[in-house]
Amino acid sequence: MSDSLHTSNLFNVAGYWVAITGGASGIGRMLARGFTANGANTILIDIDEKALLDAKIELEAITSSSPTTVITICGDLSTEDGVASIVDKVQTSLKGLSADPVLDVLIHCAAVRHVNTVTYQPGESLQKLQDATLSCSYAGWEQTFRVNVLAPYYLTAGLINLLGTAAARGGPDGRGNVILFSSPASVHNNQFVPTYQTSKAAVDHLVRILAAEFADYYIRVNAMSPGIVPSGMTLSGAEGGNLDLAVDAPAGRAGGAGDMVGTAIWLASKAGAFMDGKVVRVEGGRLLILKGVTANSD
Repeated sequence: MSDSLHTSNLFNVAGYWVAITGGASGIGRMLARGFTANGANTILIDIDEKALLDAKIELEAITSSSPTTVITICGDLSTEDGVASIVDKVQTSLKGLSADPVLDVLIHCAAVRHVNTVTYQPGESLQKLQDATLSCSYAGWEQTFRVNVLAPYYLTAGLINLLGTAAARGGPDGRGNVILFSSPASVHNNQFVPTYQTSKAAVDHLVRILAAEFADYYIRVNAMSPGIVPSGMTLSGAEGGNLDLAVDAPAGRAGGAGDMVGTAIWLASKAGAFMDGKVVRVEGGRLLILKGVTANSD
């Protein structure tokens, strides 16, 4: 009985099949390293073919407790045809390896963050406010929702059979689950990045909707909501990003690979098998210090 409580059992993902979008860079690549190091097989999905090759070489060099397989799929998640093609490639890849294929974990890391080209500061003119608001392009809204919301929905929908088979075979071990990626930006208005913030608010609710819809087969759906973590989306202030703001959070630092991998493996494994329909904020307390932006008052 006591063996069932060992971390080696609770957090065991050896032999799992894990698909990760955005897996060639940023948090996606962190998770790919973590799952590979713990004996999982990975399917990396990304639009950057060179980065995929680099990631594959890196993962295959990682020593793990058992041999693992690394598959790369280059595809575009911003179009309906692109998502359908990725679904087909995932299915074909797994069927080529097993007569009864499963997908134990599907992680949606790929995302875009459009920033308004004009910013407004309290006290500036009404015209500046209009210019700043309109600088959020229509095309930016479209692409953001295509990648951040529609792609996770349709990719998950296309792979339900593989996820459901995994859940039926190893449900008590947490298999057959989906991890989306939200953001603290989904619940605060400290920054005016409306396309990104609104898309991540949609992800929060999508988690609950999908978890409820999939409950009959207990295909679990949760989300991670990371704070500031080094990636192509969180550059330094000199590069136009917000990485420098990480020190203001109670943790006093940016998040790292250990923070991301630890949370993902918890949600994906037996340790997290009782977690469903939840958004886990992994942000070093950042939300504790963020407030809405209002006009200055005397």
